[in-house]
Amino acid sequence: MGDKSTLHRVRNSTLVLRVMARRQRLRRRDHWSRGALLAHQARALSELRAFAYDRSSFYRRFHRGMGDAPLSELPVLTKALVMEHFDEVCTRPEVRIADVERYLRSASVDELLGGRYYVAATAGTTGRRGVFVWSPAEWVDVVASYNRAFDWAGSTAGLARRLRTAVVSSTNPSHQSARVGASVHSPWLPTLRLDAGDPLPSLVERLNSWQPELLIGYASMLRSLAVEQLAGRLSLAPRFVFSASEVLTASTRSLVERAWGHAPHDVYGATETAGLAAECGEHQGMHVFDDLVVLEVVDHENRPVPAGQYGTKVLVSVLFSRTMPLIRTR
Repeated sequence: MGDKSTLHRVRNSTLVLRVMARRQRLRRRDHWSRGALLAHQARALSELRAFAYDRSSFYRRFHRGMGDAPLSELPVLTKALVMEHFDEVCTRPEVRIADVERYLRSASVDELLGGRYYVAATAGTTGRRGVFVWSPAEWVDVVASYNRAFDWAGSTAGLARRLRTAVVSSTNPSHQSARVGASVHSPWLPTLRLDAGDPLPSLVERLNSWQPELLIGYASMLRSLAVEQLAGRLSLAPRFVFSASEVLTASTRSLVERAWGHAPHDVYGATETAGLAAECGEHQGMHVFDDLVVLEVVDHENRPVPAGQYGTKVLVSVLFSRTMPLIRTR
C-alpha cells in the first residue's frame, strides 16, 4: 500500500509539473491573432487526420475517398459508432474495449489502464455511454485545458503558490471529473474531493474543516452550498469559485456572489473533449479553446451555419487526440 501511495504522489507531482510547463506554452496562444489561430487549427487538423488515417483502420474506412475533403464534408462520429468500433478507432493495439470495460468495473481512481492509460466514461444521459482513453501526454492536455480556466481567473497554483482546493462533483472512478481531481492532488494543489451525492450536512462539515481557497462544483451544488453559507451553517471564504458540468443560471450566479462576495467563473467541458470554453474576464460569455478543439455549429443536416446564427448542435474535433482520434464527433 505504501509503495502504491508513493507511486501516486510521484506520478501526480510529475503530471502537475508537466501541466505547468504546458500552460506556459498555451498561455502564449492566448494572445494570437485570429489569423494565427486559424492557421494553427488548419495545421493541427491536418496532422490529426493524417495520424488517424495512418493508425486507425476505422478512419481509413470511415473517411474513404475523402482524405482531401474539407472538415464540413466529413461524416459525423457518434458515441454509438465509437463504441461499436472501439478497437478499430483506437490507435494503440494494446487498448481493447474488453480490457477497458473490465478495468472500469474494478479500478480505483488512482489506477491507470495497463499502468499507462487514463480512462473515463460518460454517464450515458444521451442514451449511450461512451468510453474514452488518453495517453499520459494527452492527459497533460486534458488537465491543462481545465487549468486554463483557472489561469484566466488568476487562480493557478505554482511552485511558489500552494492553493488548497475542494471539488464537489463526482468521486466515481470512471468519471473524468474524479480522474482530474485525483490527478492534480499534489503539494501545490492539495485537493479534497467530495461527492455531490453525499448528504449536505456531511459536505458542509468537511468543507468547513478543509477551508478551501478554490471551490469547484456542479452549478446545482454551488447553489446549495451558497444557501448553506448564507444561512450560517457553512463558513467558507474561497478566493475563487468555479462552476462546471451544468448550466450556470443567472439566479445561481447571483446567489453565489451574495454568499462569497464574488461571482463564480463558468467552465464548459465534456468527457470526450475535456475543457472546451471558459469565461476569461476580457469578453462577455464563454471563450472557446480554439487552439485545442475545432467547434462547428451546424444545422440538423450537419451543415455549418453562418457565424452569429443558432444551430441545432455542435460538432467537435479534438486537435490533441491520438490514442482515440476524435474528428467531427457529437
